[in-house]
Amino acid sequence: MARRAFSSPAANIVVSTDGYFDVYPPTARTGGDRPAYRGGIAELGAGIRGTDDRLTVRPDSAALAAAVEAWSAVHGASAVRGEMGKGRGGHVA
Repeated sequence: MARRAFSSPAANIVVSTDGYFDVYPPTARTGGDRPAYRGGIAELGAGIRGTDDRLTVRPDSAALAAAVEAWSAVHGASAVRGEMGKGRGGHVA
């Protein structure tokens, strides 16, 4: 499993090759911080998720960066505020 972090003005997003991504507030994180939202790779758009629900593009790809940026622009702030539900373990942090 590999993880890749992306930062935007709305949120910090950490994508896992195992098929999910975590959304954190756009502030510096400390150890043990729980994500405000955990999403599935499919939410990032077509071509990002494979048939096995895992990431199909390389973690350092421009396609993944663009997909995360687009998702964050639309959903990042509401995910951080807890308006989208499901934090880690299905609970809002």
